[in-house]
Amino acid sequence: MNNDIASNVLWRRLGYMLTPQLDIYHHLAQHLMGARVLEVGFGTGFGVLQYARCAWRVDALEVDKAAVAFAKKCIPLKNVSWMTGDICNTTPDYAIYDAVVMIEVLEHIENWEAALENIKVLLKTGGVFYMSARNANADLRKNDLHEREWNAEELDRYLNIYFRKVELYDYRLFKKQSIDTTSTPLMAKAEK
Repeated sequence: MNNDIASNVLWRRLGYMLTPQLDIYHHLAQHLMGARVLEVGFGTGFGVLQYARCAWRVDALEVDKAAVAFAKKCIPLKNVSWMTGDICNTTPDYAIYDAVVMIEVLEHIENWEAALENIKVLLKTGGVFYMSARNANADLRKNDLHEREWNAEELDRYLNIYFRKVELYDYRLFKKQSIDTTSTPLMAKAEK
């Protein structure tokens, strides 16, 4: 293996380790131009780094205090506020966000209905909720760390309870998906 190939492999693996969803965030950035964004469950924070340059303001919420400390220390961005908190226990006072982003997080939340209700309240009228989740119909074994996995039909049905318009896409937010897709991850765009 020559040095260029080895270097390329190492950078791809590092990117995956830092955020397996790096490609989703890359494609999402163009949809967040000038927006005030709430990121729920940011993990390492490297996903936020992919779109923060496009967004006007980002409030990044994470339950893991160590992750918040890491992001504050390693990714000090002027337009990003790294915050410790739980979307299920957030008591929204009023709608302030143009967009809420939740990438590969909802399936880890036991009380996902409360999370969706709070997200709905935090979004301005016409605001958009972007989320991805593993497709239960994909040819993959179940992840034991997930509280729940949805197929496309279920995700569409449940999101429609909280949002007025729901569309499912591929990870690039380019090609619409049908409710019987086995593609994973499921990417949803839900408007308030």
